[in-house]
Amino acid sequence: MYRLSNTDIRLLHVFRAVVECRGFSNAQAVLSIGQPTISSHINQLEQRLGFRLCDRGRTGFRLTRKGESVYEQTLALIRAHENFQNVTLELKGKLSGFLKLGLIDSTVTDPNSPIIRSIELLNNKANEIAIRLSILTPSDLEKAVLDGDIDIAFGTFDRQVPNLSYKSVYAEHNTLYCSSNHRIASLTEKADIRQAVVDSRKVTRSYLEGEDLFPLDSDHSVNHASVQFLEAAAIMLLGGGHIGFLPNHYAKMWEKTGQLVPILREEYTYTSEFYIVTRKNLRRSVIVGTFLEDLEIAITEINERLSTGTVIATA
Repeated sequence: MYRLSNTDIRLLHVFRAVVECRGFSNAQAVLSIGQPTISSHINQLEQRLGFRLCDRGRTGFRLTRKGESVYEQTLALIRAHENFQNVTLELKGKLSGFLKLGLIDSTVTDPNSPIIRSIELLNNKANEIAIRLSILTPSDLEKAVLDGDIDIAFGTFDRQVPNLSYKSVYAEHNTLYCSSNHRIASLTEKADIRQAVVDSRKVTRSYLEGEDLFPLDSDHSVNHASVQFLEAAAIMLLGGGHIGFLPNHYAKMWEKTGQLVPILREEYTYTSEFYIVTRKNLRRSVIVGTFLEDLEIAITEINERLSTGTVIATA
């Protein structure tokens, strides 16, 4: 019978990093060790297991079938190990362990987001919690919650996946923007602007599957740009060749400097509903339960602020 040792677990962490970085070279920065050392660790792991995990060389990095299976079991082992640590620390009466959070990108400028305040509240209660914060697309967030890689996700989700629980938090407002160098910025007649919107190249977020083009009566013969993250969308807009939707809070700093111009704000706008997502019918750790309580406190504070008209200064 093969028994795992501390050495095996350390080598499996290296293996996981290599797989997720898609090669030895890319894993160097993540592991903070050189490629020869990484190669030595993988060779050692293969020798201990008794079979080859991956092919590497001029053809690139590729997992063998056995390597794919070991990778899946490695993820399960790491999740089980973290869960064991959380449970045993809870039994000791300590608010300590791991909290795995996932967000869509570019929410840091959103004054209505409860995440920063929630983390602040949690940090005020305990400083022995290891928080892992991942920035992912909505579909990747949902998959990570289902797989147990993330405890709580926060973002916009167009379709709700079975076995996940979605709690609506607030609506984010998006406006159509262009660069001050784009030809639309110099137009004054609404009819001309509307036609230019139809004819212009647009930036669309790939995970929205074209839904951010529907309000624009888009010409599908025009070559559009597809991005995964809002920062990429902003770069494309600032480059002057495209138009596209951005959240108002995120575009605010460029709008203030005149680099981005809203296009018929009263017409070209839509809202995105934000949700807190957790897995259904799953025993929640004390840490996860505590953070969800902190989220509720933060949401209440934000709603009270909005009801009184208090404005938080943003960039």
